[in-house]
Amino acid sequence: MRRSILCGTSSFSLLNWLKMIFSSRDAEKMPFIESQRGIAENSASLSSLLSVCASFGIVAGFGEGFGLLLFQRINWRQWARVMHVSKEILWISPVVDLCYFLLIGIIIALVSRIIHRVPAARVLVFFLAFLTAYDWVMLTGHFYRRAALVFALGIAVAFSRWFRKRESRAVTAWRSSAPWLAAALAFAIIGIQGGKWISESRAVSNLPAPAPGSPNVLVIVVDTLRADHLSSYGYSRPTSPNVDKLASNGVLFENVIAPSSWSLPSHASLVTGRAVHEHGMGNVEPMPWLGWGKSGLNGLPTLGEALQKQGYRTGAFSANRIYFTSNVGLGRGFIHFEDYFDGVGDSFVRTQFGREFARLYMNRSPKSKVTRTFRYFGLGPWLDKDSEGSGDYGGIYGIRKRADEVNRETLRWISRDDRRPFFAFLNYLDVHFGYGGPAGYPKPAWDRGSTIDEYDAGVKYTDDFIGQLLHGVDLKDTIIVVTSDHGEGLGDHGLSFHGAALYSDLVRVPLVISWPGHVPAGIRIAQPVSNADIANTVLSLIGAKQNPFPGLTLAALWAPSPPKDWPNPVSELPQTNTIVTKDRAMQGKIPLATDGWMISVVSPEWQLIRHQKYGDQIFDWNADPGESANLINTPAGRAAAAALASEISH
Repeated sequence: MRRSILCGTSSFSLLNWLKMIFSSRDAEKMPFIESQRGIAENSASLSSLLSVCASFGIVAGFGEGFGLLLFQRINWRQWARVMHVSKEILWISPVVDLCYFLLIGIIIALVSRIIHRVPAARVLVFFLAFLTAYDWVMLTGHFYRRAALVFALGIAVAFSRWFRKRESRAVTAWRSSAPWLAAALAFAIIGIQGGKWISESRAVSNLPAPAPGSPNVLVIVVDTLRADHLSSYGYSRPTSPNVDKLASNGVLFENVIAPSSWSLPSHASLVTGRAVHEHGMGNVEPMPWLGWGKSGLNGLPTLGEALQKQGYRTGAFSANRIYFTSNVGLGRGFIHFEDYFDGVGDSFVRTQFGREFARLYMNRSPKSKVTRTFRYFGLGPWLDKDSEGSGDYGGIYGIRKRADEVNRETLRWISRDDRRPFFAFLNYLDVHFGYGGPAGYPKPAWDRGSTIDEYDAGVKYTDDFIGQLLHGVDLKDTIIVVTSDHGEGLGDHGLSFHGAALYSDLVRVPLVISWPGHVPAGIRIAQPVSNADIANTVLSLIGAKQNPFPGLTLAALWAPSPPKDWPNPVSELPQTNTIVTKDRAMQGKIPLATDGWMISVVSPEWQLIRHQKYGDQIFDWNADPGESANLINTPAGRAAAAALASEISH
């Protein structure tokens, strides 16, 4: 217990704590001669109470910050369900705990002034010891809340008994430690934030000179977007007027297949231009203790790295803060990466007491006084939970980063430097469950509250903000790519979400490429392609002399004589347990990735899906777009499967 109390202090603070503790033997031999009045003067003054609060708060916060980083790595097999943080938590947790503990100190001081019999210092130390113990115990993610409360209560009682025997000395030690701990906190803030700024500045200054006339590159990934729910792809509802306009000024690919049916492997393929089995990110891998470095993605080059060699400054802006982050190994190639801690609300709920506050006060009904108070003070976004944090999918009370925030981050970063071309890679999560856009945003006329209505409302909301983003970008000098990482089940094949199988509704995504004057306008290409070829295509469009990505550039398909032997796109889904409970209910009824790996290949007529345990399914996806009839036992189906099998035998 004493070791945990000392954790995270400066060397001076450690000395004070050690002197205080080990001098207790002498104190026990002496009679307790201080008068109650003397104790009150020494330990119950407001400045003394606040110093105690500061010492406890900063120590508790440092312990929490290091603990969150530690257990994030230890619990990596439960990645979807742990709180995700980066090094910034080392100063954010102490700041939050400091503010929280100071507030408690002020309240107890006021109570003691009203009720004079209240021993302020003893009551305060009891509460601070209880909260610190509870904070640290809950970091592991393996304690029930009630068990943690009981354990913390026992620690607080024991610590209080110890404190009563040496109250004056303890308060004196904490008072002398407080300035040094505050200095340590200031050093952490300056070191982490300043170090990040210096690192980015150096990386940009060391870039080579870009080629004259190099265009900007903007890649927009709308997480979980099915192609058949965009009006430009024939959908009956006007869900995507801005993407439609972009398509009318560029090239739209009608049959685009994602490399996988969930975010992590697909994003890895988008940034490397490689198949899932090549980059090896089919599931979350354990975080290296010293960071990913070059070890992630099997050491393959990334689009960001390739563009840096062409003189581009590179940035990523992710709303999917579970599976598109630097933590999972996808940060290489991005000089600037905004995933966590992009706002006060997000920073707050990634701390232990922030999550407790969210649990108690941020999940109430829209009519509750607490909810209305939040909205009155302009804190409505704090109530907008990330779906991956409020359901059984994972993540803990993560505030959803909406498209407007992604836009603000992106445009702020773009405006920092107009001397170099930029490569910005965006992820919007607003089409992802929970559907429908934020509360208070105008709903489309069709939205009557059904799952499909809400999904389409999320598409329309995202499209609105794509339009707003494009108003802040010079379209003539920017290559714009709009795509998705995977689709969504929406009830097809009995699946509500994604990541469980490889049916067309889960892997068929949109792809629009626009660059006025360089990419032809109004072209639609029916050839099935993989959006993993975006990396190769971008390098070819900017005229890079060195292109580290395999395969063909999609630009060849809008050339006067497109190739006739285009490779059929392949999707892969390694065996995984990252499947929501609702979709897991289909296990045994249809082949799922919970039972074995899956791989798919799509030709202009067929989709072959192979399951490690359950064999093949094949669909005539032109005649049967819903893929309701498995033709593997028909002569035509068997012949088509035999012809396609060689393309997925690796």
